[in-house]
Amino acid sequence: FHDAVGYSVSGQYQDGGADGSILIFRATALSYVANIGISVPVSILVPVQARHPDVTAGDLIQFAGAVALTNCPGAPQIEFLAGRPNATAPASDGTIPIPFSDADALLARLADVGMSPAETVALLASHSVAHAPTTDPSLTGANTGKLDTTPAEFDSEFFLETLLNGVGYPGNGSNTIDEVESPLPDQDVIRLESDFALAHDNRTACTWQSYISQSILILKYNLFEIYSY
Repeated sequence: FHDAVGYSVSGQYQDGGADGSILIFRATALSYVANIGISVPVSILVPVQARHPDVTAGDLIQFAGAVALTNCPGAPQIEFLAGRPNATAPASDGTIPIPFSDADALLARLADVGMSPAETVALLASHSVAHAPTTDPSLTGANTGKLDTTPAEFDSEFFLETLLNGVGYPGNGSNTIDEVESPLPDQDVIRLESDFALAHDNRTACTWQSYISQSILILKYNLFEIYSY
């Protein structure tokens, strides 16, 4: 996403979208505030790219994303298509939404990519298996910056837990500019301000809540199937 979102329907930003600019021009891209914490996956892909020079950087990133998602329990297998050209310039700074953006800024940026409010919520399903390791420096460990209680599973817990009442901040109990109060600070779950904003905005709240109810219906269907045999 951090590579592909470098796109602008309006022409406000100059970039080619999913063209691998975050790899090819990583010295520039990783200096952007919104890319703090992305250096780890980038560093993993750099030597892979060097071993396979015939594969473009954009294709490598999207293929890696598809494979990584498939390895998460509960996640779907998604189609991968090759053929992206290599970037010729770095993405403009500002193409990636920052965690302390309000709903207006988030929806405006994603609209300029061509995404509707409902599609923006669907995109945030990725936060079910995401970490924001640099958000709270007081947290340490393998699950630093987890956004729900099941960070290794592709499920609806993220959508549910983001809606719960906040009771405090994890780690040492202090907050950063990116955070709002977490509903589960004792389990070191952080809640990003941007996620909280979209969960409660009138343009996205219904879609957000539908992911929880859909999950319940799917669970009930699966239980029915189990008990039918």
